[in-house]
Amino acid sequence: MPTRRDLLRGTAAAATAAAFPSISLAATGKPTVRIGFLDSFSGVFSDVAAKHKVGAAIALADLNRRGGVRYELVTGDDTSKPAVAVSEMRRLVGQENVDVIYGGTSSGSGLALAPLADELGVFNLSIGPFDSTLTGAKARALTYRFGLNARMALNPMANRLLALGKKWYFVQADYALGKDAYNQLAPLLARAGGTEVGHDILPLGTNDFSAPMTKVQTSGADVLVLANSGVDAANAVHAFVQFGLQKKIHLAGINLEDYYYDAIPLDAVQGATFSVLWAPDVSDSSRKLVQRLRRDIHGPISARHYYGYAALMQLADRIEGAGTTDAGKLAKAFADHSFNGFKENPSRWHGCDHQNAQDCYAGAVVSRKQFEKTQFMFDVVATVPTAESDGTCESPWAKAASASIAASSVGGRPGYTPKVT
Repeated sequence: MPTRRDLLRGTAAAATAAAFPSISLAATGKPTVRIGFLDSFSGVFSDVAAKHKVGAAIALADLNRRGGVRYELVTGDDTSKPAVAVSEMRRLVGQENVDVIYGGTSSGSGLALAPLADELGVFNLSIGPFDSTLTGAKARALTYRFGLNARMALNPMANRLLALGKKWYFVQADYALGKDAYNQLAPLLARAGGTEVGHDILPLGTNDFSAPMTKVQTSGADVLVLANSGVDAANAVHAFVQFGLQKKIHLAGINLEDYYYDAIPLDAVQGATFSVLWAPDVSDSSRKLVQRLRRDIHGPISARHYYGYAALMQLADRIEGAGTTDAGKLAKAFADHSFNGFKENPSRWHGCDHQNAQDCYAGAVVSRKQFEKTQFMFDVVATVPTAESDGTCESPWAKAASASIAASSVGGRPGYTPKVT
């Protein structure tokens, strides 16, 4: 099974980029905006957050190189646990006096932080949690999400999954994303007249997948569907191959991180279908971004580098667009703003549910030979464009989000003076 060291391989090569640049003391006439960078720098999601950190460090350097408003990142580690995320946000706001909060990988942490951001009166840009309710029934006034939600991630995969077969075996992680992914996919299968032949729910951080794979062998499944992510997904893929299941059934899932190219046997699972958060060669702007990132990253560029970079650049853009770090005014500056999301079509912040609508992709795992050529783990095999990626403001989840946002109770920040940019 892959170890944490396997999955963090290559991070050391970008260590210089991950060290946040110091802040110049030269007078610019503009303030220094302190951004609380709260992510899973330890725990089960630490490999993801490490990539976010590299991308964020490069974005920070680019922002501060321009002159004008200065930015500083103040880190907090949620240790991949929601309760710690809550205490770290309170520390960043109450003790470090950060102006805004940014970051996040765990859906559990993301769901815990959104109501707290309202309580504390601080704007919160969530990067990577997948749970759909964060921009649905549990949406909050001061939280926006940069990355895909589970529904968006699964949209481009739906037809391809059904084409693989209609007898599915689910292996699900017991946390917010796993539950959400299963709840999105099970009705899809039922509507298509398919059959769920098995469903195992395993603790987050499971290393040994022998028990479920033994059951998959005799289940008669056409497709093994992984409703998990991170190290759990990588370990499940390894077990799938160890049991020789790649010779019998198809493999698919909501998330397999694109930097696992050395941690999983690519040739054995070539063609397996997963969501793709972003790809280096989907547009002219994505190719230009790759050129920029390669000046500091020695090795393949990941979608998680992209998340860290592009989300921070957008946060700075909206702070300057609002002209202030006032949380309410900043949230309004995000609403319905279109921007270059380094994909084929412009991305757009939905004001009704606070979701970043964007092109969504499904990908097939490539062979080792193709990876060595392209330096990316997936071929993009299906695309859902921005306008179709997450419905409209009339969609049920958007209406639920609008109601939740309207009902949000936003607190003030005693003693805090918003920065004027």
